[in-house]
Amino acid sequence: MKAPELPPVNTKRSSAETFVDVTAKLSMVMAALAILWSLIQLVLVLALGRLDMLGAMQDQGLSLPEAFQWFGRHALSLTALMLVVSVAFLAVSWAMFKRREWGRLGFIVFLVLVALLNFAGLPLIHSVFESMRSMFPAEFLQSAQGMEMRAQLDSGLWMSLFSGAITAIAFAALHGWLVIKLRRPDVRALFH
Repeated sequence: MKAPELPPVNTKRSSAETFVDVTAKLSMVMAALAILWSLIQLVLVLALGRLDMLGAMQDQGLSLPEAFQWFGRHALSLTALMLVVSVAFLAVSWAMFKRREWGRLGFIVFLVLVALLNFAGLPLIHSVFESMRSMFPAEFLQSAQGMEMRAQLDSGLWMSLFSGAITAIAFAALHGWLVIKLRRPDVRALFH
């Protein structure tokens, strides 16, 4: 008796399948790295929380801006939030790799939210530089050295705003392109 012949293996994959696989795999790697970073950061936050760094800085006479104090007080919950978001991104990326429709839709939501958050973060750049400026006494800022430092801070502010805006635009373009590709009929047909 002769063994039945197997059907030929279709080794040629469509560009849509390759796109989804590469995008999902890269996203899973990024999510895994974000989870690892979040866990390291969580350990550091717990260790530094025991050292009371904010109190030590204030004991040295540094006037800490309110935003800096807020981040210090909420460091643990912000780190935990980053960990949860990273795990959610890993789950969405895995679901997209497994061709689940909810994974594709969730991935699109992540792309849009990250693009929007990049723009929403631009005003924070200004507040960071204002916070750095407010850490120095007013009489120092009026001195020759203080004026030089203010000029450097102003230059740093504008360079940071410019590079932040360019980065936000670049990521918005990339994410927009990915969303368009993920909404194409040949890609959508891969998901169930």
